[in-house]
Amino acid sequence: MTNELVLEMRGIRKEFPGIVANDDVDLDVRRGEVHALLGENGAGKSTLMNILYGLYRPDAGEILVHGKRMSFSSAKDAIEAGIGMVHQHFMLIPVMTSPRTSCSDGAGPRGDSARRACCGPPRPELAKSFNFEIDPDPGSTASPSASSSASRS
Repeated sequence: MTNELVLEMRGIRKEFPGIVANDDVDLDVRRGEVHALLGENGAGKSTLMNILYGLYRPDAGEILVHGKRMSFSSAKDAIEAGIGMVHQHFMLIPVMTSPRTSCSDGAGPRGDSARRACCGPPRPELAKSFNFEIDPDPGSTASPSASSSASRS
């Protein structure tokens, strides 16, 4: 793993009427790292990610991608800069198999033969390269909590 910073969020601030959602937040992501944002409901995690993904504009601060200052006015801008986001609400994306999820581009299921062809057969070596234990069986769902959440709806 290298020390190369691929993403920096510096001094991010976002306010909504009557509440400060993010106050002087910094985040560094280096090539090859995986991060998790943890906190109570209302702590500002989703707000921070929505800023990174171009859904919200920060009131203060800056975002740098590969050292270049970026200003995202839409998710399309973020995607073009190489940033993707899997939203936390399970109903936005249908339950998919692990292989299908791994080849998803965030555009949603299209159901066409070209999309199915892009996914190809399950690739257990991909999961193994990240030290993930993922059942690549096409009958397996991508997320146990996603399928249990969907079944409660």
